[in-house]
Amino acid sequence: MATGVTRRAIHSDRFPKPVASYSQGFQVGNMLFITGQLPVDPQTNQKVGDGDITLESRQVMRNMQAVLEEAGFGFEHVVSATVYLTDINTLDTFDAVWQEYFPDPQAYPSRAVVEVAALVLGIQLEISAIAIKD
Repeated sequence: MATGVTRRAIHSDRFPKPVASYSQGFQVGNMLFITGQLPVDPQTNQKVGDGDITLESRQVMRNMQAVLEEAGFGFEHVVSATVYLTDINTLDTFDAVWQEYFPDPQAYPSRAVVEVAALVLGIQLEISAIAIKD
């Protein structure tokens, strides 16, 4: 790696405790790699939503926002995201929440949506992302 490029793991009490061995985010220079965010309340460290994809989506986006802000970034810096859903039929409901955080169609980040058989803790949704700040 080039000399002078800062590297730091992003940690904060504003995030849910990790369920395995990872940092919530990792910043390398002007890039931020956001670990797959879960619908877990950082205050209780319990999953939220109880099967409601809208509630899960909002919590995931709040958790993603906390990682972005801790690193000095915002949603406007997100350039790519991967969304994991256990039921692709919930995509429209999830997308409505996504658009609350990314309201400008001209500035939507690139995004892949993948249906998976299962996610940790029995949740329905996980999002990882990459942000770049000029």
